[in-house]
Amino acid sequence: MMSDIIITMKDKIAVSSLINTIGTIAYIFLVSQIMNNGEELFGNMGNSFIGPFAFLLLFVLSAAAVGGLLFGPAIYLFLEGKKKDSIKSAVYSIGWLMLITIVVFLGLVLFKV
Repeated sequence: MMSDIIITMKDKIAVSSLINTIGTIAYIFLVSQIMNNGEELFGNMGNSFIGPFAFLLLFVLSAAAVGGLLFGPAIYLFLEGKKKDSIKSAVYSIGWLMLITIVVFLGLVLFKV
């Protein structure tokens, strides 16, 4: 009974990378909604310097957040000396992201949203 519950290290890496990738997708969706509704949320910024500044701040924050979610665990495993698991984690994360991206684009093509 207990042996059915035990998850191998490979499965743990796959599951944790999927969870981090779902978090990345949720973050990307949130940022896309902010960008899509920016004028409604913040008003028309016209020629103000603050609009491009805020956009670049969000861009840099996004790079850091997504980098941390996708590659943070792989870097941690690498620093712990688990180089093979580190590579697996990075490959799983990229693979999950690619799979979700393909599904989203297929949905766009099929449903013409």
